[in-house]
Amino acid sequence: MIVQQFNSGLGNQMFQYVFFRLLGKHHPKIRIRADLTWYKWNDVHQGYELEKLFGISLPEADPWEIALTSGQLPHTVKGYRYINRFLRIFDQKYIDAHSVDEMPKDEMIAYDGAKHAYITGFYISEKYYKDDLEEIRKVFSFPLARTADLSETVHDIMSSGAVSIHVRRGDYLDPVYKDRFDLLGEDYYRAAVERMRQIYGHPRFFIFSDDKEFVTKAFDWIPAAERTVVTGNSGADSWKDMYLMSLCRGNILANSTFSTWGALLNKQEDAHVIYPRAYIAGTDSEVKTLKGWERL
Repeated sequence: MIVQQFNSGLGNQMFQYVFFRLLGKHHPKIRIRADLTWYKWNDVHQGYELEKLFGISLPEADPWEIALTSGQLPHTVKGYRYINRFLRIFDQKYIDAHSVDEMPKDEMIAYDGAKHAYITGFYISEKYYKDDLEEIRKVFSFPLARTADLSETVHDIMSSGAVSIHVRRGDYLDPVYKDRFDLLGEDYYRAAVERMRQIYGHPRFFIFSDDKEFVTKAFDWIPAAERTVVTGNSGADSWKDMYLMSLCRGNILANSTFSTWGALLNKQEDAHVIYPRAYIAGTDSEVKTLKGWERL
């Protein structure tokens, strides 16, 4: 049996689902389940969103399947702390728990099911999705019935040769994360904007951020006639920013899985995507081989 943990926000959930889907393809005879309990004791982002946005209903692991594969009962079980003390003695004998860094794609394909596996990670490398991107785009198709209120913005984007700019601040400013993720500065965005002008001439830049007030002032070096700060899509409607980014001709990304998916879902034939070298503090981002993707 394999149990995979799902956690964090929408962009990470989408990468995790791609990996979950890949596991199913390579191991059709092995029982594979999703651990969604993280969302029952973490009140961050917008919770688990794959079902309400894309109709993805995952086969969910029960508490005992989670314990069998990980050696630990989830927090949702009453008295889990006491039971887990006893379960730890069985870990090494019966359990083969992996993180994504310990379970490369080749090893995942060769997994023989001899031991149970509980896997965690974010699986953002292109090796997990590159060969199946067209099908994945169909899976992650936003419901048009829920985007009717965006018609004016959609028209502006489609008629202006738009380029999206994503600025991630929010939780990256939190003491918990500020030393883990690079906070991209003006130098990166200036260079990216200039590069897009070289490619597209005079596009209109649509700026998306979880800090609208900040970007309204911080990007005043782009002429007012060439920029639009997209507002209104916050809280439960945050996903709408990803949808709108996917409609743009080009994309300037933050070091964020949210805007990465905005670009991955972009179907424009001449799409150009600029993504930052800086990602996790002290570690360069992956060099992507996708057509039109440029690291800066």
